[in-house]
Amino acid sequence: DYARTMAATLAYLILLQRDAAALAIFDTKVQSFKPRTDNLATIHDFMRTLAAFEPGQKTNIATVLHDLALQIRRKGIIILISDFFDELDDVIKGIQHLRFQGSEVIVFQVLDPYELEFPFKGVVEFLGLEGAQNYLTRPSELRKSYLAELNAFTEKLRSGCERNGCNYVLVNTATPWAEILSSYLATRQHRYR
Repeated sequence: DYARTMAATLAYLILLQRDAAALAIFDTKVQSFKPRTDNLATIHDFMRTLAAFEPGQKTNIATVLHDLALQIRRKGIIILISDFFDELDDVIKGIQHLRFQGSEVIVFQVLDPYELEFPFKGVVEFLGLEGAQNYLTRPSELRKSYLAELNAFTEKLRSGCERNGCNYVLVNTATPWAEILSSYLATRQHRYR
């Protein structure tokens, strides 16, 4: 829901300044696509599409990024909003492909505070998503290694983005999305002056 709201807000801001926006929602492939438009009235269609999508499939971000890179005809700004829990080396190659095509890429990695802090106590059953099995465990025994793995993962994505000239923003969903976006946009405006 947080990512949906960010996407809708960014689309609105882009259309409001009379620039064109498109929308692609994907899992293993693009499930819904709204073509490039500069008509502000289409924001309602964008929002309906975002609201209607129900995640559930395993993702294949790299394949989708490569496919999009081959389809994009105009250079522009591509904003990726995801948790990026996928094969990271392949995802970074997909981002490279978009950059090679001449597009600017902005990455918002959206994570829940529970993913970032792993504050669980006692015995907890973790439900497997995207086809993974469930695990019953004591989080205190996993916390240190989990946080080390997560930090290595986010750092690898961040450095991969930076090596490819992309903006990377780690988003904690405990922070209001308006704060994240206004901070990023202010930083971006300052950088490009």
